[in-house]
Amino acid sequence: MVAGFSVLGFLLFLFTVSLTSYNPEKEIILTNLPQAPVFSSDTVEILTWNIGYAGLGREMDFFYDGGKQTRTGKAKTLENLDSIASLTEFRTADFVLFQEVDKNSRRTYGIDEVSAIARQMPDYAAVYATNYSVLFVPVPLSSPLGHVESGIMTMCRYMPSQSLRYSYPSKQSWLKKLFLPRRCIILCHIPLKNGSQLVLINTHNSAFDSNGEQRNEEMSFLKTVAVNEYKNGNYVIIGGDWNQIPPLKNTLKYRDIKTEYFAPFTILPDFIPDEWSWASDGNPTNRFLDMPYVENHTKETLIDFFLISPNIEILSVKCINKKYKHSDHNPVIGKFLLKNMNINK
Repeated sequence: MVAGFSVLGFLLFLFTVSLTSYNPEKEIILTNLPQAPVFSSDTVEILTWNIGYAGLGREMDFFYDGGKQTRTGKAKTLENLDSIASLTEFRTADFVLFQEVDKNSRRTYGIDEVSAIARQMPDYAAVYATNYSVLFVPVPLSSPLGHVESGIMTMCRYMPSQSLRYSYPSKQSWLKKLFLPRRCIILCHIPLKNGSQLVLINTHNSAFDSNGEQRNEEMSFLKTVAVNEYKNGNYVIIGGDWNQIPPLKNTLKYRDIKTEYFAPFTILPDFIPDEWSWASDGNPTNRFLDMPYVENHTKETLIDFFLISPNIEILSVKCINKKYKHSDHNPVIGKFLLKNMNINK
């Protein structure tokens, strides 16, 4: 009888989670401002940072990655969030791409990190898209992850004429879809003085995908979007947490670094036409979460970087070494030259 009630309770739980499951449209308009001011500079500076929802500082391991913990303390979460939002490099960046920003999650004590960051960055407009919304994640059983509401966030010092949420295609089973993120990109169109547009894409790709099928679907979709925007005469910059290693000589050393739980793939060199450029300084941007961070001992990899279209030149790119004090990722900042900006379309 008890076993019967347990099975019935579990089925009722699955039914409830299924009813409340986050099923966004493939395309959602987030902001629309047709008369947005023109971005008149020839150069653009962009920072990307997976902030680990301000809950994955150097003292943390994480159960999905072979660790034991599900969340840090509330005081530490608030401390991390405050330090993240006050990063000095934000003062010069035109756009900031955040990943893993919680809005109302058990793991971050219900703190609205979207609003908190927006308050500390008053010179920027915030564009937010949900990519993880689950009523209750029941694992690990000893300390469930619980309710999760999280997403990606693009901070714009210059308003886009339009910003959109595009859902990544999914190969996940029905059960996995109930409890795992619904991955997406935020795409912003920023008007330029030569009549073209800067297309800025914020991405956070799948991590726990052992056979690579889901990642391949996402990358194929991303390539199609980016190449089409470039063919339309636009300037394209993609940045974020790719959960993959870029195909660059200075990243060779990361290709065999893995654990049982996390083994980043390397993007194939022929993924996109040769004229496109990967932007990374070769320094590690992410540390593994199977243990708390110990310098020169914890495994590190490089999965945060930029991809730019042929009409853009890399002026500089730098990983800002925060030694994972407040997140399991280091921020990366890039400065880029938009070519032929004096030639009107």
